[in-house]
Amino acid sequence: MKQRIVVSAIFAALFTQLLALPSFAAEADTSTNAIDIGEVNSQSTAEGTAQKESQQEQHSAQSRIIISNEEIQHTVQPGGSIVMALQNAPGVQVKGYGSGNGASRYQIRINGIQVGFALAPGNPEKNGLSVLFDGVPMNNPLAQYDGWESSETPIASIFSQIHVTQGPGNPDHRWYDSMGGTVNLIPVQPTQKPGASLDLGGGSFASYSASTMLQSGNLDGWRSELGGGYTRSDGFRTGPYHAPNQAEAFFAKTVKDFGVGHFSAGFFFSHTQEFRPLYIPASPIPGVTTGGYGQSGQLLSQPTTGYYYTVPTSQYFKNDTAHMYLVYARLLVHLDKHLTVNNTLYFRNGYRHHYRVNDYFPHAVNTEDFTGTTKTIGDRLAFHWQLPMNDISFGGYYQHSRYESLYYGYNPAVLASSASNPLFAADYFDYWDGATAFLQDTIHLLPGLRITPGLQLINYNVQFVNNSEAAIPAGSSPLIYQAGNNNSNYTKLAPSLGINYQIAPGLNAYAIWAKNFQTAPAAAYGNYQKATVQVPESPTSINSYIAGLKWRMGPWQGQLSGFHQHLNNAVIATFLPSDLLSKLDRVSAIYNGVNILLHYGHHLGWFAGTRDTIQHAYYPSYVPAGAAPVIDARMPGTPTVILGFDGGYRWFAANTRFGVRLSDQYASSVTTFNNNTNLPDPTRLPGSAYNLLNLSLSANTLALDPYLPGLKAVDFRLMIDNLLNRKYNSQGYITSGGEFGPSSQGSILVIPGAPRAVYASITATF
Repeated sequence: MKQRIVVSAIFAALFTQLLALPSFAAEADTSTNAIDIGEVNSQSTAEGTAQKESQQEQHSAQSRIIISNEEIQHTVQPGGSIVMALQNAPGVQVKGYGSGNGASRYQIRINGIQVGFALAPGNPEKNGLSVLFDGVPMNNPLAQYDGWESSETPIASIFSQIHVTQGPGNPDHRWYDSMGGTVNLIPVQPTQKPGASLDLGGGSFASYSASTMLQSGNLDGWRSELGGGYTRSDGFRTGPYHAPNQAEAFFAKTVKDFGVGHFSAGFFFSHTQEFRPLYIPASPIPGVTTGGYGQSGQLLSQPTTGYYYTVPTSQYFKNDTAHMYLVYARLLVHLDKHLTVNNTLYFRNGYRHHYRVNDYFPHAVNTEDFTGTTKTIGDRLAFHWQLPMNDISFGGYYQHSRYESLYYGYNPAVLASSASNPLFAADYFDYWDGATAFLQDTIHLLPGLRITPGLQLINYNVQFVNNSEAAIPAGSSPLIYQAGNNNSNYTKLAPSLGINYQIAPGLNAYAIWAKNFQTAPAAAYGNYQKATVQVPESPTSINSYIAGLKWRMGPWQGQLSGFHQHLNNAVIATFLPSDLLSKLDRVSAIYNGVNILLHYGHHLGWFAGTRDTIQHAYYPSYVPAGAAPVIDARMPGTPTVILGFDGGYRWFAANTRFGVRLSDQYASSVTTFNNNTNLPDPTRLPGSAYNLLNLSLSANTLALDPYLPGLKAVDFRLMIDNLLNRKYNSQGYITSGGEFGPSSQGSILVIPGAPRAVYASITATF
């Protein structure tokens, strides 16, 4: 608490003093760190800033893609998740499982490294991507499973842009989980003029959504906005199962402009109520029927009961209720014509209640009641100093997180237990402190050549406290695990070196080498361990090399890059509810590949593009807990080939801008993870190769303006996802029999991807 008070006082004092500085005409700062897209003064300024950022990216050593608002609108269905728009960047794959709306959780991979929901274990980098909201980190650095879930940002219309950085990147853009990349979700910003928008949508699977955004305009130097939305869907799974998912989110931000900079404060809140359906066997299994394990009924599988079938909620359901709120304040001040300071103070609270009942196959423990709570406070201070031949950035951040995992397991049907009389109880506190300092210099001694060396000093401290004895309800005697308290401290240097050379106008060659470090998940320090663990001596590290060409000439834009990334000292923590423990596997992983981006098009007329990836991800060493190591195993769930194409035509007639867009994405088949051997398995996941064709039609019209005072434009959209109704499986694994009973051991369980879906929306702007 004292740390929080001190940080807040320092921030307030800095703001008060800087407001008193004299005003001057600050020169334009051409560094990648000087323009804060979250602080633009108007829509026109935002467009100019976006163009300037694109030019800056052309000369940057980083591999970064900016996904525009138009790409978001054409990619994300009404009520859908903002992460679907990430597929516009090369090297990115998004996989879902549920309703298809923003309340569902998706797995995101950049060059094979992931964050978000994963059905099976076997991937060493479940928290391998940092996800930011308006530049503020949202990841839980110690989450047992996934450090960030896409359902935390369920309303896509709140966002205006996405910045996707591959690899750790430069120190001034890097956070604690920036291993495979960083995703910055940038919300709509306050504008100089007042305005409002209203968006209504609906479609397949009883889906509907609504959202709005209100802009105050400039009021005595303050610009403010308030927005929010709601989304709901029954989901595409068939059978007696019925469990709709829903989510809402709210966002507010205010910006104060003054003579030498600006101050802003933001608030974001989201709430999700989600049911996750049970997996389905890819092939029939003796004894596994629609009536339950060993009961009469039709054999349960994709060939026998249908591709999207799932059992009723009376036999199985898993409910996740989650909320998250984020409060942040940012101060940017030009101390003189060449020196800028930027400070961001933030607080985040995350809550997730996970309730799972499995009456299909009664386990010794078949009900899980789990609550995870995260509280985080942090502050980032950075300076940018622009000199004639150098752009120097320096600063650092401090973040403190407290993560509590409270778990009760019981079986009321068999053993008459309950949450107040559990069979198993656990309560763990994990404290994480991260402090970094960085120095970075972009040197441009020669025309067309930029060299960017960087160095980051990192210190992580992890403290584990086993509070399980205190969590035992009165009158009960559950099993608890006796992992002892421990404290780990890591200090590392993370260097980087980037080069960008302009070969010709619009054609640049670039390369970047970067390292970064992250802490292992909470199980490596004691969560769900029977006895005191041997904590990792070093954090997980990544050594990343990315190089290629950037091309921007008139209507043409392109990027060709190759990547080689080596992950070391990773710990895979596999929590097995049936055994009530976690198994720790220690692995290293290598990711190699090539990404291609090529796009042609103006605002009107023909446009076309392609985003392609060829990659190979494997484990040079995979050491399962208590078993012999496996060498050169393929990484589960990672396709070798991802191909994306889109094309269409835009034209203007009768005060209306019409658009037609056809997109196609192909992904090759993937291998699986085997829960019996606790190892990657060469078996291919059935139906994991897919080719999806999507159609988008739009009409943005001014023709209705005379009929409604204040109306500026109306946007109509029709989207058809999976136009050819291809059947495919999003994720899957080889089961050890925990879900469907002993006869299912060795069988493949899958989560199907969504069938054809039709959505429509209308957006009115005032």
